[in-house]
Amino acid sequence: MQSLPLKFSKSQVDKAADTWRMWASGHGQVDFDQAGHALDIIDHYRACHAYPLQKATNSLRKTLAGKGISVRVSQRHKRFATILDKLEREPGMKLSRMQDIGGCRAVLPDIPTVRAVQQRLERRQGYVRTADYIAEPRASGYRGVHVMLRYDERTIEVQLRTDRMHDWSISVEKLGGRLGLDIKSGKAPPGILGFFQLVSKIDDLLERGQVVPDDLRTAVTTARATAIALIEELEEQR
Repeated sequence: MQSLPLKFSKSQVDKAADTWRMWASGHGQVDFDQAGHALDIIDHYRACHAYPLQKATNSLRKTLAGKGISVRVSQRHKRFATILDKLEREPGMKLSRMQDIGGCRAVLPDIPTVRAVQQRLERRQGYVRTADYIAEPRASGYRGVHVMLRYDERTIEVQLRTDRMHDWSISVEKLGGRLGLDIKSGKAPPGILGFFQLVSKIDDLLERGQVVPDDLRTAVTTARATAIALIEELEEQR
């Protein structure tokens, strides 16, 4: 596999995204051919992340092997339909700045190991920035560290999680897929969101070797019952 050169400028890529938004929403003067050309540009931009993603994944594996860490490493090339959906959900986003089209992930044994790998990645040439969702979890309760790195002029997102963080995330993604909700982004009924926020708090305490207060255990039990009732109601409506 070789790096695919980008045939369009960033402004053309962003214009294609805007054209798609207008076509999808029915607003603006966009005909079928214009929409089709916009989709071709978006698909090409996505394809340009495939080789950089492979390089980033291989580099992450080498980094972990060099530290003697045996962990799960995976990669994800954002699906075309998912990119289009994100463009519709976030109308202010420029496609050229979407930093998770290509992503790889390492599931690590504990938070100190996450921090050690994070620091090593941040010293790399091509380092862009870090989103630290351990220090500041998302509103949903999502925790993890996302390190953005540049490979062949494309930004690749490297996610670092512990096993508990990963299990939480997978559970949320599966339920969100079942219900058609973006729970991880905080877009869910408060009763469902509140349950996962509490679970995340408990996970964090356990990972840090701290005692989980009785009132927090009681709260999560109550929240679980509320969440189950809401989930059943939403499933009946689908």
